[in-house]
Amino acid sequence: MAIRWRRYFPACKGKRAGGDKYGKVLTKGIDCNGKRGTHCPENVPSPCGAWAIDYREQSGQWVSKVFPGISKTEAKELLENIKVNIRRGMVGLPQTKKVLTVSEYCEKYLKHVSVGTKENTYLSKERSVLAIKRHLGGYRLDKLTPFLMESFQANRIEKDAVSPATASIDLSALRSILSMAVREGLLNKNPCDGIKGIRHFTKNEKRSLTLDEIHRLLDELEGRDRLMCLISLFTGLRLSDVLSLRWEHIDFNNGLLTRVTAKTERQEVIPISDTLLSALREYKATATGNCLFYAGKITHEIRIKNTNHFKYAFEKLGFKGTSFHTLRHSTATLLDALGNDLTVTSKILGHSSIHITAGSYIHRDLNSKRDAIGKLERYIMDNKGVTSLPVISQAI
Repeated sequence: MAIRWRRYFPACKGKRAGGDKYGKVLTKGIDCNGKRGTHCPENVPSPCGAWAIDYREQSGQWVSKVFPGISKTEAKELLENIKVNIRRGMVGLPQTKKVLTVSEYCEKYLKHVSVGTKENTYLSKERSVLAIKRHLGGYRLDKLTPFLMESFQANRIEKDAVSPATASIDLSALRSILSMAVREGLLNKNPCDGIKGIRHFTKNEKRSLTLDEIHRLLDELEGRDRLMCLISLFTGLRLSDVLSLRWEHIDFNNGLLTRVTAKTERQEVIPISDTLLSALREYKATATGNCLFYAGKITHEIRIKNTNHFKYAFEKLGFKGTSFHTLRHSTATLLDALGNDLTVTSKILGHSSIHITAGSYIHRDLNSKRDAIGKLERYIMDNKGVTSLPVISQAI
């Protein structure tokens, strides 16, 4: 087996000179490796040849195939693949095919993950892909190196001015894309292997509302906005879960809220405080339809619209660095500050890995939750006018 340069132009291959009775002898041709020189006839293209691979099949027949447009190094790599295939009992030369660029393969990756992926997750991947294409899009997959992976992460921070956390997320997305290329056999190894995300530290802890701020919020907001805040404050639900609430999720007789949360896809059962239960009954008296706040699918655009709405509403109240999600942090902070068991707090917030199931376990769990929610309600509603600053919680 070997690789060789095969010239296209007949005049360069040598001439057949007269020989003995057994035939003619091929004289030595021009040794040019396809590069143009003074020896080239007119109108000969440059280069006028391509690298070829010669190998013997199991039948003993010699095969020679030309690969236009590849380098000598690439020809050697193809030859090694042939040797591996022969050792494995696989006969024949690999078919030549276009090697995709990073941009082209990213589009294939997005199409692949679009099926069965949550909207928020897909949008995050799409954002990372845009950054990857901007920095690496023109490279062929087989030309990517660990150095380029390191440079991509550094350029995201230095040139694009994104946070180290965002750069690490983008590197993780790139690793997933190239892992898919490895599984497809387009790459032998993922060039991201061994590349670590840049460490990042949170400068500011998550903000929680003070008791005085909670009272101001409940006093000044009205209607839909007030009830949404009240639900999140007394249940710890995220914005998307509050928006998607339906009346069938509310058990007025037993004072329970049952939901399958969008983020964890687990069923959560949360006791409803008397204050919240009263507000829900009052709201239901004038409501129409089965949805509390929004009828339809809660899309990314809907979440962003409502996030901005509450951010603006909180800014008007003078709350700095807050959003609707701050209510969830505040719930965790207050539950912890009131001396509730951390396990109970985690279950109210949906952080527990234990799935809520039917049976006596649920009832024992609900008793602890009811006690915690009761403490929270009494602390907020019985201390109006009292200003306090809760400790910062790490709840998410």
